[in-house]
Amino acid sequence: MSSAVIFIEKSAPATITDFHDVLSNDLISVKEKWSFEFKTFRLTVKNLPPDSSRLMHSISFSNHGNKTVTIKNKSAVVTSTNTGDIPTSLILNGCSSRFCESFDHLLTSKLSNLWTQRQSIKGDFGSTYQTAELTIRATNVFSYGGFKGLLLELECEGDVQDQDFEQRVVKIRKYLKDIGIEDYKICCESMDPLCKNFTCDLAFQYVKVLEL
Repeated sequence: MSSAVIFIEKSAPATITDFHDVLSNDLISVKEKWSFEFKTFRLTVKNLPPDSSRLMHSISFSNHGNKTVTIKNKSAVVTSTNTGDIPTSLILNGCSSRFCESFDHLLTSKLSNLWTQRQSIKGDFGSTYQTAELTIRATNVFSYGGFKGLLLELECEGDVQDQDFEQRVVKIRKYLKDIGIEDYKICCESMDPLCKNFTCDLAFQYVKVLEL
């Protein structure tokens, strides 16, 4: 599976409707609603090594087994409200500990003396569009009640070559241009190209486009 995330900060709440309209000729179906929550935490400990980041991010997905991915630098921990949703491979390689309690909840409830929440961004009641080439999730993004922009999550199931996926992303970028959107952040990168994991890569892409 391949993924990409696009964040359009310079948009309006109605942009999601414009995007649906320009996509309409390619639509096969409109599927389930979805949501995400993105949190940024800052480490309060002093005297860290100069190359060590003080920031850590957590991303919770309703549409990917209710998993929460917590990322610091290029290391990730995956937790879920349902341990059966966590692949055994993530447990064996140390990315998950099988905890049902999300790691960000542990940060705020038990490690609040070390980590303070700096930012919270949410996308609720997003739309899911199915085309012949992609699953496209779109949602308006809010932070503390204020509108922040439009986020698109692009997903391609199956074994698709990187070049083919890139061409499908280019097509979505053309649709954005058709509705006057040319200024946005986009990320298609893997967190670790040598050890790809879809959920961790997707979370990493969220960090890249939403980190302020």
